[in-house]
Amino acid sequence: MINAIYLVGEPIISNRLFKACVTLVYFLQVCPLSNTGIVSPQDKSKSAFFLLSPHTPAKSSDKRSTMQEKPFDMYDHSQGRYKDYQSPVTATPHYFHLNSDSEELLKYFEAPMEFGTKNFTLVTAQIGSTAHIPCQIHHIGECVVSWIRRKDYHLLTVGLTTYSSDDRYSATHLQNSEDWSLQIKFVQDRDAGLYECQVSTHPPTSLFMELKVVEPKAEIVGPSVKYLTPDSTLKLICRIVHATEAAAFIFWYHNNRMINYDLHRGINVSTEADFLFSELTINQATNKHSGNYTCVPSYSHPASVVVHIFNGDNPAAMHHENRNSTEAHHTICKWILHFEAIILFVIFRTNVRVSVTYNLL
Repeated sequence: MINAIYLVGEPIISNRLFKACVTLVYFLQVCPLSNTGIVSPQDKSKSAFFLLSPHTPAKSSDKRSTMQEKPFDMYDHSQGRYKDYQSPVTATPHYFHLNSDSEELLKYFEAPMEFGTKNFTLVTAQIGSTAHIPCQIHHIGECVVSWIRRKDYHLLTVGLTTYSSDDRYSATHLQNSEDWSLQIKFVQDRDAGLYECQVSTHPPTSLFMELKVVEPKAEIVGPSVKYLTPDSTLKLICRIVHATEAAAFIFWYHNNRMINYDLHRGINVSTEADFLFSELTINQATNKHSGNYTCVPSYSHPASVVVHIFNGDNPAAMHHENRNSTEAHHTICKWILHFEAIILFVIFRTNVRVSVTYNLL
């Protein structure tokens, strides 16, 4: 966008109208327009006209520059012919300040180094996944970023070079970005702890990040033992907890047999797209559907339930009987332990008396 055109040097010409015409012709035919000004293509020097744009910074100079004299023809009415004129044009440099955009650019490069990530930020990763510990740095300049494991002060990376013998560690950085992340593949429990992102300023500046390692596990909603009658509907819901990313799969097993695709046996398995929730449904369950059911997600602890399908009208009574038998078993075990303790005490007292009598003799 053309903001203004300044006439720097003014030829000494008496005919103002002719001067304006010459100026217009010179402007349209000789000097090309550009974002940085109008430049004469013949001698590659600045002409008498400058296209001053607010987006074009310029250097200040104390010297005055005089352009080369250029002859041109002008019609002389008194003599009825064209005459040659030598018109020296003197150019005076203009002084102007940097625009706001340029000032912001200078401030950016002159600003001191600072971290864009908060100190002691908590990063959570699950076992077996890839952890990315961020470290955003503004105005890093020529400094170098290093990652240090704080629990043993082990140097992991310097720049993009890995110094650890454990090849699971690496530094990631995209060109012209401000992110210097530490990547840890196949995360394990022992990877948890503090990590230091250090910048080679004078003195060095550090940022501390904490990695928390979690182990996801499966949970089947409801009690661990279920009682059903024949022809009823068996529905088991499995969900994944403490997961930081989606599972690769969720498999259902019935007595160690994978049943995700046993539609012909009346078994239907539906799983959400993020593999954090799965539902197993069996319509009109029979005795053959009794047994152990296990939900097995990838990189997670499995969960199991036991299903009993029996020909009875009161499954609660069966559960009550099982509970009573269990309580009776616990009571018997307690009595046996008490009896054994009494016997051991009697034997110990007897041995002590025999020992004392022997010493007296």
